[in-house]
Amino acid sequence: MIGQQENIREEIILLSMKVFETYGYSRVSMQDISKACGKGRSTLYYYFTSKMDVFDAIAEYLCQQVFVVARDTFSKDASLEDNLVGFLQAKLRQINLITKRFHLAFEDMKSDPALMVSKTRYMLEDEIKLIRGMIELAVEKREIQKLEKKDVLFLSEMLVTTSRCFEQEVLLFDRFPDFEARLAWLTSICVKGLR
Repeated sequence: MIGQQENIREEIILLSMKVFETYGYSRVSMQDISKACGKGRSTLYYYFTSKMDVFDAIAEYLCQQVFVVARDTFSKDASLEDNLVGFLQAKLRQINLITKRFHLAFEDMKSDPALMVSKTRYMLEDEIKLIRGMIELAVEKREIQKLEKKDVLFLSEMLVTTSRCFEQEVLLFDRFPDFEARLAWLTSICVKGLR
């Protein structure tokens, strides 16, 4: 029963993506989502409390996909710099593709920056854990100096936080059209400081 409910929920998420892709966020109603999914409104409200709840589920689903693609750039044989650059660039490329696909929804969100910021919280802990693993591996390989655990955690959190601020500048304000080169340059400076 739980598996069937999860399948129905995921089906609603996947089918409602097209509605937000086509109309943005502000012009979509629960009725539009219900039609697109072929589900009655009572079924829709069983799984989601509101349009925002559906939109949040879509954002979380897409963020998980972005994270998986970016995470798969990690290699234990690569340097810390290569791993960080690969992860951050892959993540931003994937986010860029999503913003183009859902450009109307992103335009709606630009008018409410708090709404956009709330969507960037997904996968935060997973990213911190992955970056921490990259740093710990670099310490083990003696690629960078030995760091205390608290410093590794702090550095991981700051790298993720900084990269998310950078992503917002690129996505919300169309800054840094050469974002890949800029990310590589910043990462290089950071890693050189850790040697």
